[in-house]
Amino acid sequence: MDYAVRVSHYLDPVTFELSRDVILLLSQGHVAEVIVGGEVSGGLSGLAAQTLDLGDAVCLPGFVNAHAHLDLSHLHRQVPRGLAFTDWARAIIAGRQVPAPIIDAGIDDACRMAAATGTTAIIDISVGGLSAEAIARHGLRGVVALEVLQWDAAQAEAQMRAADEVVRRKFRLETDRLGADAGGATAPAALAGVDFGYSPHAPYTTGRELYQLAYGRAYGEGRVMTTHVSETPAELDFVRTATGPIADLMRQFGAWPGFAGHGTTPIELLLGDWLAPWLGESGPRLVLVHCNYPAGNDLDLVAAIKPTICWCPRSHAYFGHEPWPLHEYFETGANLVLGTDSLASNDGLDMWGEMQAAVQAQPDAPRTELLRMATINGRAIFDAADNVADLAIWELPADTGLEQMLNLWLGKPPRLLASFSQGQLVARAI
Repeated sequence: MDYAVRVSHYLDPVTFELSRDVILLLSQGHVAEVIVGGEVSGGLSGLAAQTLDLGDAVCLPGFVNAHAHLDLSHLHRQVPRGLAFTDWARAIIAGRQVPAPIIDAGIDDACRMAAATGTTAIIDISVGGLSAEAIARHGLRGVVALEVLQWDAAQAEAQMRAADEVVRRKFRLETDRLGADAGGATAPAALAGVDFGYSPHAPYTTGRELYQLAYGRAYGEGRVMTTHVSETPAELDFVRTATGPIADLMRQFGAWPGFAGHGTTPIELLLGDWLAPWLGESGPRLVLVHCNYPAGNDLDLVAAIKPTICWCPRSHAYFGHEPWPLHEYFETGANLVLGTDSLASNDGLDMWGEMQAAVQAQPDAPRTELLRMATINGRAIFDAADNVADLAIWELPADTGLEQMLNLWLGKPPRLLASFSQGQLVARAI
């Protein structure tokens, strides 16, 4: 065994029931055994190579941040609040024009922030795969979703070839797909626990051909594909009628697609048309981010397909959106998760902060379901086993039930004592 860990309370990730006086035995990245009662002859000594007796503490599944933009972390508190979305987007485009070491330092700091607050897995939308090494260096599980965007159908293949070049540079080479000339002895080794996926940006920047190439690739290779969709009312106007502030933004940057609108909603455009050939068995590895403004047949399509839907509560509040349709999405049976979005529209990367913002926005939000959204629902995206040793261990405020604990923690988040990602210790209180 790699670790033996004693805690006073353990939340089972399957039943979501608390057990008391527990010893967890961790081996090869998994929880190999759960000893309830906690009394073992000789204590923890001899049970594993390393031991941790954390006393009055509760072990929860580790947080999964299902949507981040780590390469915007250098813009934390650098963008004025109160901007319209399109003005904010202009500021972000300008803010990317900084030396690479500044971006890299921001990514490293962001990974440290995430690990220090109980996050054990993260899905990062990445331009060029910049976050891959940092996520691995901090011991986190990760999917680096390579962002592609292009309206011109003739350029769609070129965008995917550019993504392949990132794979060559950042990840273990896959000669079956990339060819025997993909690389040689200098090719990078696999990054432990970090894989890549794809992220067509949004239906207002990316055309059908590129969406289909990216999702066809993701589906065929069993990878995550994630995309922003239905984020703003302006997006709905643009997709329906090619009018409004997004049309103006596209013209400004010379990216006008030259169409008259699709006459439908962004969600229906993706689920009912562009991605429809693959959606019969899509499952939770298709991650739709934001989905703030469902309209028309959107909720029926979500109910039929049941993708993952990601809500970013603090970023949602930052932009002053209408209340997120939490209960409507609950009714669809979709896999609901939480994310932080970027530090350019958020004050932190801690998932307790996202849960607090969710409750502030919707006081009747069920606390236990929010915890599921922040933890085990995200595991489904990674296709991680129930017994994976992605764990966060928190100081126990009181010996009480889970709902009461969550009410206390959503007023004042607990202190992290230790966290494990892939069975390895990645954070520890001093």
